[in-house]
Amino acid sequence: MLAHFRKCGLGIFVCLSLTSAAPIGYAQSRAPESPSAFEAADRAYTEIAAKKYTAAIADFRIALAADPANAGWRKDLGFACLSAGLPEEAATEFQEIYDLHPEDFALALQLGYIFQQLNRIEGAKKYFETAVQSADRNLSGQAAQALTDLESSQLRDAKQTGYDLLKQHRTREAIEVFEGVHNQDPSDAIVTLQLGYLYASADRASDAEVMFSAVAKNTDPDLSARANVELDRVRRDLKFWFASFYAEPFYQSRYSNEINPVDAKVGLNVSRYFQPYLGLRFTRDVRSVAGTLPQIFSDNSAIFSFGVQSAIAHTGAVFYAEAGTAVNLIGQKPQAPSDYRVGVDWYRSWGAPLSFSGYANHAFSWVGSAYADGGFYSRYNHNLIGNVQIREGINLPVSRTFPMQLLAAVNLLRDKNGDFYNNVVEVGPTLRVVPLRNVPSLSLEAQYQRGFYTIHDPSNPYGARYGDFRIFLIWAKTF
Repeated sequence: MLAHFRKCGLGIFVCLSLTSAAPIGYAQSRAPESPSAFEAADRAYTEIAAKKYTAAIADFRIALAADPANAGWRKDLGFACLSAGLPEEAATEFQEIYDLHPEDFALALQLGYIFQQLNRIEGAKKYFETAVQSADRNLSGQAAQALTDLESSQLRDAKQTGYDLLKQHRTREAIEVFEGVHNQDPSDAIVTLQLGYLYASADRASDAEVMFSAVAKNTDPDLSARANVELDRVRRDLKFWFASFYAEPFYQSRYSNEINPVDAKVGLNVSRYFQPYLGLRFTRDVRSVAGTLPQIFSDNSAIFSFGVQSAIAHTGAVFYAEAGTAVNLIGQKPQAPSDYRVGVDWYRSWGAPLSFSGYANHAFSWVGSAYADGGFYSRYNHNLIGNVQIREGINLPVSRTFPMQLLAAVNLLRDKNGDFYNNVVEVGPTLRVVPLRNVPSLSLEAQYQRGFYTIHDPSNPYGARYGDFRIFLIWAKTF
């Protein structure tokens, strides 16, 4: 019996041992329990301190999965996303909090900054405008400044877009962009002036007049001077008639001669492309004489003509055709021959014009111009003559008190008939000044030209090369 009891006790012991061991083995085979929400959040803050933002974001999400209503954790998750360079995710977290707490103006300000960073401008403006309503003056002041900076940034971007469109010759779209900028900030004189130029080039003279008139009152003398020049031009375009006068008496040291050319027109401004006019061209020098031994230094005549001119599509070129009579002033024959001419004039300038270069903000500024003309002249033996004049230089510092330019000049002259005096290249320095600030249409110009004839002609009595000092008094006025 004792032996039997021992066997049974051993069996019971084994069974009990197996039974008690089973829960232990099961417990050892289960996965460890997930950390609590607070443990995950604590670890996230430690990771933020160590700048391990990706890990912190993961731990904040673990914590929020267990406690999604914890606004503090969600807000800090948003800041962790910002630090990790994830503004879109930060905006999502902050918006979820803000939807529940619309009275949180600090959060509205933060959302405004994030939306601005994401280039979602309308959303940024909405949140900044909300934050401005905060009773906290410091916070509302930050929001107001952010709103001002945002609007200024928008205007800068819009202006740059307008200039980019101009470079691409997309003028109509550029006008629309600058109009939007002008409507938002009418005080921007540079944009207003730019709109004036664009309206003028688009044949919207009335709109251009409004823009130039606004800038003409500006306290910046440079801008107002530019606007007044353009305003005069636009108002002339709006008039039904026009008149112009150009006089350029000059002295030539080469011939010790004074020549006095004058060109005047008066006509009807039917349109930019059709302007009939009456013209007078007068030239007389002091040395030319007729007689048995004539000496002729220039075309001494007075030409009365009827003509038509037409501007060529904003290129700076004007086509003209004239029919007239030339009255010889020194007794040459015939006394009054007919004079027919057809041609084109072109002019373009850059930099501050001499008439208001003295208003420039910089001591030195680049300036230049290019002029070309070509035409057929019946009275000059049915000749074709072309002329090019290029000027490039600087406005001098003294322009602030006495407008002055120092220029390099190049003159080219060529004709079809091969007359040596009509085939010339000249180069040299030029000094140009406005002697009377209150008469900007009057200027004085001194030149020294080194020239040579491009055609060898045995009848040329002057040699192949020459030097010539010239002084011009120029008055040009358009009415």
